[in-house]
Amino acid sequence: MARVKYIRTKDNKIIVFSELQQHSEFWMFNPISAGFISFGIGSDRNPDCSCFGQSGSLNLKSMEDDSALAKKQILGCGYY
Repeated sequence: MARVKYIRTKDNKIIVFSELQQHSEFWMFNPISAGFISFGIGSDRNPDCSCFGQSGSLNLKSMEDDSALAKKQILGCGYY
């Protein structure tokens, strides 16, 4: 699977986009964290995702609770 990127906005929205784009292209959403996101199947055999890494173009890192927020917003899981 191709890696995808994400940003987290100041109003706690997760935006996912292609690795071919730069994080800095999304500056107008006022990101507070950024990095990569991977999707897969968890040990419970349910969809899962994980946020990690950082954005060089925005000089932002992923935050500890980004994965939980992404699970809630993208996968509809009540982790957050």
